Amino acid sequence: MDPSVKPDKVPIKKLLFVTDLDKTLLDDNAQVPRECLEAAAQFVEQGGLFTVATGRPTRGAMLYPELVELVNLPIITYNGGCIYDVKAGRVLWRQFLPESVRPSLSEALERFQQVGFLIFRGEDDFTCAVRENAYTREISWNREQYQAPLLPIASVPVPWNKIVAAGPKDQIALCGEFLKANIPDPVTLVISEGQFIELNGPRVGKGLALRRLAEMFHLSQDKVVAIGDSMNDMGMLQWAGTGVAVANGEPELKAVADRLVCSNQEHGVRQCVEQILLPMLHQAGPASGL
Repeated sequence: MDPSVKPDKVPIKKLLFVTDLDKTLLDDNAQVPRECLEAAAQFVEQGGLFTVATGRPTRGAMLYPELVELVNLPIITYNGGCIYDVKAGRVLWRQFLPESVRPSLSEALERFQQVGFLIFRGEDDFTCAVRENAYTREISWNREQYQAPLLPIASVPVPWNKIVAAGPKDQIALCGEFLKANIPDPVTLVISEGQFIELNGPRVGKGLALRRLAEMFHLSQDKVVAIGDSMNDMGMLQWAGTGVAVANGEPELKAVADRLVCSNQEHGVRQCVEQILLPMLHQAGPASGL
């Protein structure tokens, strides 16, 4: 199927497929496999709704023009901290971190010298590092898009969209516990792959954002299929009518998934489309507009 198909020209059947990016849709080299792109295009061409939900900043999610062209609903970025309309180029919803995070983050910088920290700032999607290390430099979208400038924490203006801490697993576990205990206001903290802390504002998560997106477009929960690999995907797999985990996913995620497919390297997204979504699409009722 032609990945350049224009979704807005296709009758819509209100079946939504939402996929995580890194280690789910993307391969281990952070590229979109042709097989997965063609499968997603086939789903869209037959009337399906398609978008992505990622922990990446919005600019990091926009690095794949062939994918941006294909999505036909707003994307979810910052782990659910932002819903962004790629067609209109505007934010539909966003939740910032409380300003009370800064003192605790400053103390964490002193306590955990092996941990690097990235801050994603405000309305302009600007990313900076308050400490770099090998882990922050190897985050795929950070490496490919730009090297984040290094700034002292006192110089990073609010509001902040998200903080990522990266380092050795033992230090990340301790740092996560410290931040949970010392940030005075509600936040959302998720540890992914054992070596990343993702810190967002209160009541932020991919599942909550997916629910919000579905409500915006009057989509039924049982007509939503979500696929992911990591703990930050847990909420959306649990909320979706059908939650799918790739074979390379974290064990805790696979334990709650409704369905399992092959790994990202083996094109699990294509398998999800072919074995789950297309049969559901063919069972759906008449196409309708949004």
